Amino acid sequence: MRHLISVLLFLPLLTAAQRSRRAGFSIKDYDWSLLWRADSIFAQDEGTKVAFPEPLGYIGDNFQRFWIHYISVRKSKTDSRVYEVTGKTMVRDNICPFTGTISIMDLYLRKDSDLPPYEEGTVTCAIRFFEDSTHPGSGSITGTLTTDFCIDAKGRLQYDAIMAAADGYSNNQATARWKSYKSGITKKCNWGDYRIPDSKDLDGGAGEFTVDEKYVKNGWESYYKAYIGDDPEKKKYQAIEDRQWWKE
Repeated sequence: MRHLISVLLFLPLLTAAQRSRRAGFSIKDYDWSLLWRADSIFAQDEGTKVAFPEPLGYIGDNFQRFWIHYISVRKSKTDSRVYEVTGKTMVRDNICPFTGTISIMDLYLRKDSDLPPYEEGTVTCAIRFFEDSTHPGSGSITGTLTTDFCIDAKGRLQYDAIMAAADGYSNNQATARWKSYKSGITKKCNWGDYRIPDSKDLDGGAGEFTVDEKYVKNGWESYYKAYIGDDPEKKKYQAIEDRQWWKE
């Protein structure tokens, strides 16, 4: 872990071509945790607040549904690029606590914005999460998290939801590997807000995330019946999707 942080300290944040239009832009000036855990986000193009999204995710080649929730994200007291995370994961009915870090590796501001005067940018992070080893089926998760952010006219950092109503919108895209403590077996483990990276034919939607019917049996039943199918008990399955399972 110390080696990882020492490497991060020497990674360049901005190239000359990517440098912010606003002088003095610095990672130390912001609390980046609000990009990953907050009660709500501001939809900039609509001018309204919406609930902070719960990630969609999968684990393994069969696209078994993977749930993850960050309970807390706090800036490290010793390194402004490192954020300490607590949370829980769930696969089937197996809920497992985890701790770990989100470490900022790189960021840039784009030259153009979809909604001036907002400036838009992307931050790329290393993620290292460690599930509680006393729980069955536990392991470690390592990978990369890519998050889009924006800066408003007053210099305030915000989750970038400028194009949230557009087809194919996504944010907080995590590509990772889960490794079993017991067997050492590794599995692809990806998640994200609104869409999942590298989801191949799991996601058959054009405008928004849609589960292909052949994967519904792999933990996607409630999602399919709540948002895609014509089940007469749709509200029942929406309640399952909305339940705060990380408090159980």
